[in-house]
Formats: sequence, C-alpha cells, structure tokens
Amino acid sequence: MEWFPERIISGEESIVLLILNQPLQKGCKVFVKKIWKSALFHVAVDGGANVLKELSGEEITFIPDLICGDFDSATPEVLNFYRSQGVAVIETPDQDETDFTKALRLTEKYLKDLKLKASSVIAVARNGDRLDHILGNLNTLYSAADIISLPVLILGHNSLTWLLSIGHHKIHVSEKMMDSHVGLIPLGSECKATTTGLKWNLNNDKMKFGGLISTCNMFDGSKVVTVTTDSPLVWTMEVTMDKN
Repeated sequence: MEWFPERIISGEESIVLLILNQPLQKGCKVFVKKIWKSALFHVAVDGGANVLKELSGEEITFIPDLICGDFDSATPEVLNFYRSQGVAVIETPDQDETDFTKALRLTEKYLKDLKLKASSVIAVARNGDRLDHILGNLNTLYSAADIISLPVLILGHNSLTWLLSIGHHKIHVSEKMMDSHVGLIPLGSECKATTTGLKWNLNNDKMKFGGLISTCNMFDGSKVVTVTTDSPLVWTMEVTMDKN
C-alpha cells in the first residue's frame, strides 16, 4: 500500500475529518482550520462538539455533518446549538467500545448512504496527557479495518500515526519532512519487519515489547520509505502543522 502523508496534511486528498473529545493543541487547530472546507465529511465525537464550538468562537464557522457519542462530555447547550443548525446528533451509549470506534461505524454507514468517496479518515486527537486515552485510540486503529473501508490515521499536535497492515508499504516523504523522527511500534504482537529509507533500517528483525522496537528513528534522505511486515505495525512520524 502507498501512503502520501504530505498530501493528507496539506489538504490535497479527500478526507473524512473526525474531531475527538480532547482539547486541540496548536498544530491540530492549524490543521482543522486549513482542512475544514476541503474535507468531504465532518464528525464531532462527543466532546469534540464542544471543541468545535470553542474553535468557532462567536462565528458559525465549523458545522459538522454528524455528532455522536455517549454524550458524557458534550454539553446540552452545544448539542442543542448544533441541532438548530441541522446537524445529525446520534447517541451511541454502548460502553463496550470507545466513542472513537463507534464513530467509525456510523461514519462508514453515512459514507455509503451518501455515496461519498473519501481517501482516508483523519482523527484529530491530543497526543499528550492521559495514557489510557492514547492507548484507546491506538486500539481503535487495530480494529478499524473490520469497521470501515478507509485507512484511519490519527493526527496529534506534532505527529501522524497509522497502522501498517501485513504486507508491503511505500511511504512517500516530502522534502519538508526529511528531518522528522519516525517510529515503528509492534503494539499488537511481535512481528518481523524489513525497511529501507531509514537511518536505522530493519532487516527481517523481530520486534516486540520487552525486546526491540524502533523509536526515534529518522529518514535517510530517500524520497520513499518501504516497510514489509508480517504483523500489523504502528507507524508514527513527526509532523509540524504550523509550518505547513
């Protein structure tokens, strides 16, 4: 599979935009403001509705197509405001899945019903503070392939993260990303991976927690990084949104 991260963060691809229930850091605010008009479909996940309302200020700027969640965070005032703007507000009370996971299920349904052709889903999330939130979001990446037919990526203030499925991947690296740090992290299970285009490449190396993982790696100047893995593998890379 081929990946073009620069296209994603520059607004060149038709994406679905999810705003998760976490305050937006500076880089994420830049991204949302930049990408909003070009995104095909917009979803606020529970307290993500509060985030959008705050980002809009006194203006009616960011009106999502869908708000969903168990609504333990979104305020009644914000939900009523968006209802008055014609936004679909759907409660998903099931506690066996995170609001992020449930939002992907609803998004898949809406995209099919509306016949929208997007290239990927970008979930905007805070990449700090509570570790359980971070791990919950990463767990959703592992289950996403069974839920939605699009690749799902998580954008934090200074990182873009997604799951590499079993097989071969090409990641296209733009000039402005050459100095970025990257990581390959075997969260789900141990894997064997081979890479090219990194400062410290893997050569069918076994990776697992408690053993070898690849963090604080870097690009070697190549325009394409290749990764071959025999098990799903988290890829994360540094991005600087306020410079894009």
